[in-house]
Amino acid sequence: MIGSLPLLCFVTSSATNEAYPTVLFAHGFIDRREFATASTTAALAVTIGEPAIARKDLVSTRSPNPAVLTKDSRRSATGSALIRVRDPNTYEALVYAPLSQTESEKLPLLLVLHGAGNNDQSAWSLADINGEHSGLAPSLLASQRAPEILANTFCVVAPYVGDGKRSFYEEPRSKLLRFLDWVLSDEGKAAGCPQNIDPCRICLFGFSDGATVAVELATTLRFQCVVVAAYGFTGTLPKLGLERLERVPMWVFHSADDVIFPVRCSDQLVQSLQTNHGSFTSQRENLVRYSRYSRDPEGCVGSFRGHCVGITASKNPDIYDWMLSVSSEQMQKSERERR
Repeated sequence: MIGSLPLLCFVTSSATNEAYPTVLFAHGFIDRREFATASTTAALAVTIGEPAIARKDLVSTRSPNPAVLTKDSRRSATGSALIRVRDPNTYEALVYAPLSQTESEKLPLLLVLHGAGNNDQSAWSLADINGEHSGLAPSLLASQRAPEILANTFCVVAPYVGDGKRSFYEEPRSKLLRFLDWVLSDEGKAAGCPQNIDPCRICLFGFSDGATVAVELATTLRFQCVVVAAYGFTGTLPKLGLERLERVPMWVFHSADDVIFPVRCSDQLVQSLQTNHGSFTSQRENLVRYSRYSRDPEGCVGSFRGHCVGITASKNPDIYDWMLSVSSEQMQKSERERR
């Protein structure tokens, strides 16, 4: 495991703050009436490494009607429970662990950072397939639509910004790191967090404002890999940040017709990372991947057109295969460095 480093925050205005100050649910999926009813449109993916492919045939589409166990737990498709937990000093969250895990088995953790929205409900809103944060891992698990590799292999923790706050972008980054520490602590486990998380295999997923925050958090080197969807940072990453990110595998998703965060945000991020990484070799081809779509792969229209790649990435089994692969590589690299 790579030792954590001090957090780097990139201070600049986001694209939404500059261009869309009045959009209520800038980064969530709120008004389903604005979604196209047709099947997913064909998308052009430009990638570094393997292309991302939306594989709907591998995603369960059984009825999204999870049984309620208690007010703080609900069943997923695998029979495992989604549980609501709360750290009184940071955030409440939904957590999930596969039913098949054994006491001795250590599983990778996926930390999911949602985008902006009203965020005036409870963490259960993250599980609502028709809610403002639908399509990300918690709602896929709750509605029985998650890829099998996600449901059977990963522990999932999704903090909820809550209290009517717009997004994690407005929160101290250190607060999220304290939340992660709590999840891994005995106190967090006693509150219902997964018991057998492998602290050497923590993966990070961020959508929209959550993607911007995820890139900043990645500079601590606490995460073995990062997936960012609809990244919205408009500035240039500092040199020290790029040097740290050189060690972090990252998969970026964006659509060229995004009306909230322009695709140039991700273009610039990938170009900076690619330039800083230098020439790619067969051993390093997994470090940066870019799935750049010519139009919204989910067929979203209206005020969210092009901004639905968080759904595309979350339901794609390939990203979870990739997470397992690169986190294993990172562990092996860390072990060699310690010798």
